[in-house]
Amino acid sequence: MGRTVGEITAWMADWANPAWAESYDNCGLLIGHEQQQVDTVVTALDVTEKVVDYAISVGAQMIVSHHPLIFRPIKSIVDNNRDGKRLLKIIENRLAVCAAHTNMDAALGGTNDIAAERLGLLHVKPLCPIEEEGDVGMGRIGVLPRSMNVRDFALFVKEAFETDSVRLISSNPNKLVYRVALCTGKGMDFFKDAIQQDADVYLTGDVTYHEAEAALAGNVSIVDAGHYATELPIAEAIAQFLQQEDESLQVFPFEGSRDPFVTL
Repeated sequence: MGRTVGEITAWMADWANPAWAESYDNCGLLIGHEQQQVDTVVTALDVTEKVVDYAISVGAQMIVSHHPLIFRPIKSIVDNNRDGKRLLKIIENRLAVCAAHTNMDAALGGTNDIAAERLGLLHVKPLCPIEEEGDVGMGRIGVLPRSMNVRDFALFVKEAFETDSVRLISSNPNKLVYRVALCTGKGMDFFKDAIQQDADVYLTGDVTYHEAEAALAGNVSIVDAGHYATELPIAEAIAQFLQQEDESLQVFPFEGSRDPFVTL
């Protein structure tokens, strides 16, 4: 017997409480009947059309993603645009969709903890802790097992996140770094916290030109490893979590994701 959409959504909320999400976010159950039975789930970073088609092909009843499918207000759902076509396909095939976004960034074992683990950071704690929530909060800060210069750290990040390229913003690429702060995805909102906590380098994605230019005036270097590369591992982590919750569930992490940016 399968689980219900509501039960699986509740498991996700137990791991990544929606109350931890940023105020602008849209997480939790976004599409679906709570009492619908589920025996097959697909996990993904984004609910792209390829993910929807894959979920249909494996007979899934639910998709659990990191990025919310519905983020901004929708004025119409029609089949003559990308979003409407995708939403209609989801609804017509009775697929439920649940998202764990910035609440998963804050959660223990979420995107930021996975990133810290990939870098082998020690003494890790939230960069911006949520009061009365212990080790929960946005970003992470910790120390490397051994110091290295900024340029070598950037190359280390490139290898750790299996990405084609990273961008380095540093006034002194030869400076030794030891204390590392990070926030996966688009994380420059928390760069000031990295400065205040004496980080040597900040790892994130989606750094703009003006943010980079301003950062050069400070002592904290930045490595931009991209939104996609820093968050992609969460799809596998969610799959493992759901499988642990119920071994009878069939859980398939979508493996056909591609970074929308191509480095030439």
